[in-house]
Amino acid sequence: MNVRELALETLLAIEQQGAYSHLELNEAIRKGRLDGRDAALLTEIVYGTVQRRDTLDYYLAPFLRKARRLEPWVRMLLRLTLYQMVYLDRVPDHAAIFEAVEIAKRRGHRGIASLVNGVLRTIGREGLPSLEAIHDSGKRLAVATSHPEWLVRRWIGQYGFEETARMCETNLRPPQSTARVNRLRATVEEALDRRRAEG
Repeated sequence: MNVRELALETLLAIEQQGAYSHLELNEAIRKGRLDGRDAALLTEIVYGTVQRRDTLDYYLAPFLRKARRLEPWVRMLLRLTLYQMVYLDRVPDHAAIFEAVEIAKRRGHRGIASLVNGVLRTIGREGLPSLEAIHDSGKRLAVATSHPEWLVRRWIGQYGFEETARMCETNLRPPQSTARVNRLRATVEEALDRRRAEG
């Protein structure tokens, strides 16, 4: 399995079976025997798709109106591919779409592959639906930042709209990594030098 297939399997386990994302991700990295670069891409796709699910679904909705009931794996494949197209700048859209179509062919049939290809290429051509079409500011903020609407409304009531918007945006930022040095074993400078030498 390639990185995107592993991402699809991982995301389906999280959504359908209630699997813990970090455990499922570690298992996928082990199972796929991924190197550092591929493991980082898998991690980004999985966590990013989970984190931005509501926004991705909003973007996909107008392009899926004519589609009858989609199998869960097809919807998830569209989500994770759209995540790459919208939020990852190092993955070219054509490469993400090609991979999605290949996965759809292997897992489904030509009709599903055509649907996946058509939806993603149409989005690439026409662009994403505007969030400004959501007239209610609380709902728009919830969709834009992929937070539960009930929570956003509660925060707006407690903290006001501007502070709530800042809180929601902060939640979307990746956490900063920190480390603590055991000074009985090395100084801070020695630990930093060692980390730099290891890349």
